[in-house]
Amino acid sequence: MEASKSNDKFCEVCGVLAEGICFKCSQYLCDSCFKLVHNRKENSQHKKEKIDYFVPIETKCPSHPNHPMVLFCLDEKGKIIEIYNIK
Repeated sequence: MEASKSNDKFCEVCGVLAEGICFKCSQYLCDSCFKLVHNRKENSQHKKEKIDYFVPIETKCPSHPNHPMVLFCLDEKGKIIEIYNIK
């Protein structure tokens, strides 16, 4: 059995080693739980991304340390159209 790495992420449903992340659900999930959570119609279009592609980032705003970091999308006029909280 391979030793656990400090940066391993675990499934937020069952606790085993996570194999992916769903950004829409903001959850790390194993393959089985991803299928379980996403078999409902409202979640069926969500995509599982490989954890290996992402580098952990600081989750607190460096300018406002009491506030969580957020990402946001802008439309072509610069108006915020979607906000994502980073956990």
